[in-house]
Order: sequence, then C-alpha cells, then structure tokens
Amino acid sequence: MKPKESNKERAAKKAASLGMKITVSKELDKLSDKVLFPEKLERANKILANTKFRYVK
Repeated sequence: MKPKESNKERAAKKAASLGMKITVSKELDKLSDKVLFPEKLERANKILANTKFRYVK
C-alpha cells in the first residue's frame, strides 16, 4: 500500500504539470505554529463566543 501524499506534495506536482517551479522555504514552516495576530484572534474568539446560531425554517 502506498503512503498517502501530503497536500504540499500534491500541490507541487500540480504546479509542476503547469510549468511552475516551487521552492519550499523552511523558514515559513517555522512560522506555521505561531499566531501572527494574537489581538485579532482574541477579538474573533470574543465575537464567536457571544454569537448564537439558530436554525430558521
């Protein structure tokens, strides 16, 4: 059984088929676990906490 391809690998193959060259930067991967805008995230969480969803027929 073949291992499943990641999204990055799939995207790289698609881009290569279209003639695009992709360079993967290890520095960007380091930022993937960091919250870049904590104040916006906090505000969004407050808004969602106060939002009530209901289903209307």
